[in-house]
Amino acid sequence: MEISFAKPFRKLLNQDGDGVIPTATLISVFKVSDKSQLSNSFIEYDTDMDYEIEENVPLLMLLFLKPSKNNPKNIFATVRKWSDEKELFYQNQIGKDFYINIESK
Repeated sequence: MEISFAKPFRKLLNQDGDGVIPTATLISVFKVSDKSQLSNSFIEYDTDMDYEIEENVPLLMLLFLKPSKNNPKNIFATVRKWSDEKELFYQNQIGKDFYINIESK
């Protein structure tokens, strides 16, 4: 399984901060009605203020567990546009590892 990101967002950095994690385990999936349900702090965290989340569209929030050695900051979240198919797909992938793909490489 693979999940792609437009750039190496800070949330994807390994515990030493010197590179992107190679994989992460999906641990939860939530439907979010739209961007208005997300705090400005979360949007800043999720996008590094370098990516726009669309207005007035349903979203999925995916929570991932990063590989780490006793790092308390080993969970990251990301949002994606919602669809029935995507929600079913991700729900069926909970507990599985995803390779992290950075598209801008």
